[in-house]
Amino acid sequence: MRIPSHPRAGKRRFAHHRFTHHRFAQRRFAQRRAAALLGLGILLTSTVTGLLAAGPALPANAGCAPAWKLETPPLAATDVQDAQALSAKDVRFTANIEPGWGGGMSESVWDGSKVTAAGPQIPHQPKRLAFSGGRSSYDSPSSGWALVAPGGGWGDITTTVMGRWDGTRWTLVPGAVSPAPATGGVRLNDVASLAPGDAWAVGDLEGNGAFVEHWDGTEWKAVDNPGSSIPTAQLMQVSASSANDVWAVGFRRLPNGGATVPYTLHYDGAKWTEVTMPDVGAPDAVASAVVAKGPNDVYVGGWRGTWAVWNDYKGLVMHWDGQKWSVDTGPGEVAGGGFMDSLYVAGPNDLWAVSGAAVLHRTGATWTKVAPEGAQPGGEGSGITYYYRALTGTGPNDVWAVGMAISTDPSPTPGTALASIHTALAHLTCGGK
Repeated sequence: MRIPSHPRAGKRRFAHHRFTHHRFAQRRFAQRRAAALLGLGILLTSTVTGLLAAGPALPANAGCAPAWKLETPPLAATDVQDAQALSAKDVRFTANIEPGWGGGMSESVWDGSKVTAAGPQIPHQPKRLAFSGGRSSYDSPSSGWALVAPGGGWGDITTTVMGRWDGTRWTLVPGAVSPAPATGGVRLNDVASLAPGDAWAVGDLEGNGAFVEHWDGTEWKAVDNPGSSIPTAQLMQVSASSANDVWAVGFRRLPNGGATVPYTLHYDGAKWTEVTMPDVGAPDAVASAVVAKGPNDVYVGGWRGTWAVWNDYKGLVMHWDGQKWSVDTGPGEVAGGGFMDSLYVAGPNDLWAVSGAAVLHRTGATWTKVAPEGAQPGGEGSGITYYYRALTGTGPNDVWAVGMAISTDPSPTPGTALASIHTALAHLTCGGK
């Protein structure tokens, strides 16, 4: 969803309002893992406690030995939804306060030495049950967008409102109106900002076709696209290398109860067209992440498997070189492979992915699982579980993996545990070298 100078941190959508099968499945996956860790009686709190050891050093890379470090956030109990590196000294993070309860949206920034709040935040809106943020995108330090849900859920018409950053404060701006409100409201999953007067957002019309809207500097307007006439089409992410090279990915179901297949659209500056995707060698597949580095250099991440067997999904990455697609099924063979929620391309042979809430790294053709949080006190089963959502960076020696961590503490109630949410901002760095 980013232009080349602003590497894409590859979601995600609103973490707490997932209404496609893909979203429900991923949430069930996370919930089952959490249940196995915490037991059936969990009392969720937002207790702020100290965490976290630095990650292990990686092999020397381009004259330095980068190592993972957990940076200190301005708010310690948030769930980070997205991240974007405008430069090595300007990295933006979008997070939810009081995850699960919709206590407001937190936006913070890394300045090269520390993470601080990025101006006034968007608070929990009056007379609203909840308020949460989702994916975000910036074209400069003074221009950006964040998907927000200032209501109690997707049923609230105000969920089409977006957060607009002008460099000093956030304002709420109405999104485009559904072309068929009687049959489907707008559900947005991602946004890409190219300039103050040029941004794209994608999603679907509540199961009634893919939806694309465009910001022209004055208002958001619905834009015709091939997926709007396909009821089963949904778009999950959008990425742009320029105003004439915009890519959106998702999935659609073939007619008559057929297979679920990756669905990709491309905008050439004049219109959106459907892109033929390669066979990935599985009954079903979904495209859920995209990074457009240029018209002839596009990465699409997703999963493959059988739609109904959600806990057996395996990751994959497809690459477009301007002539043909290549398919890499390697991520699915790495422990923790599954849903592909974020991609970061540090170089032609240096690819990072968030798959199944875990971080994976490809150097050359080899994938490995990485633990940015490092070894925790007590080792395996110590009561701290990490859920990564997004990646960004400015090069091989400057990579961010963000999300949240859940730690557990004894509860005074027998048979239960207290679960505390912690902000996770993991940074692979050479320490300024």
